[in-house]
Amino acid sequence: MNFRVLLKSMKFAFRAKKRVFTFMVIYAILLLIVGNELEAAGSNFAAAIPWLGVAFIVSTLYALLIAQFRRRDIAILKCVSWGNSEIMLLLVGEVILVAFAAFLLIFQLSVEILGIATYFYIQNTPMIIQLQSMIALEPNALFTSMFWVVIMQVFGLLIAQARAGMIPPMRALREE
Repeated sequence: MNFRVLLKSMKFAFRAKKRVFTFMVIYAILLLIVGNELEAAGSNFAAAIPWLGVAFIVSTLYALLIAQFRRRDIAILKCVSWGNSEIMLLLVGEVILVAFAAFLLIFQLSVEILGIATYFYIQNTPMIIQLQSMIALEPNALFTSMFWVVIMQVFGLLIAQARAGMIPPMRALREE
């Protein structure tokens, strides 16, 4: 695996700030929903399957959007002899960056809400109880939801890589 390309792809992702930050928020909400449903389902995994389907749709949509918006960049990279495996790492790097940043955002919010509630001894107020039920996830549910959201991205990444593989290098030289 070419870690240099993977790290460059993460830096490259921040060129599209609006899209990256928007999907960080979307992924954070998705992680919250999937985590809460996995917590509520307990051992009944079938109850969380509809939300895993939503995670699949959102992650596939994001991977396809990356391939669509990066068409010109991918064509330029192909002109300078990047292969399809390096293009795949470019897509994977951005998706990993967004998913991990959303995970850290939710983790930070969970820790802060629980810390504020504990510090001020206000665990029993209705507002804190509601915030804890919405945002603060158990570590097991948080890691499990992150795992499932990343797993759901594999199919979308394969489709995006196939679409990116069909981009001809000559597209970079055409005027648009």
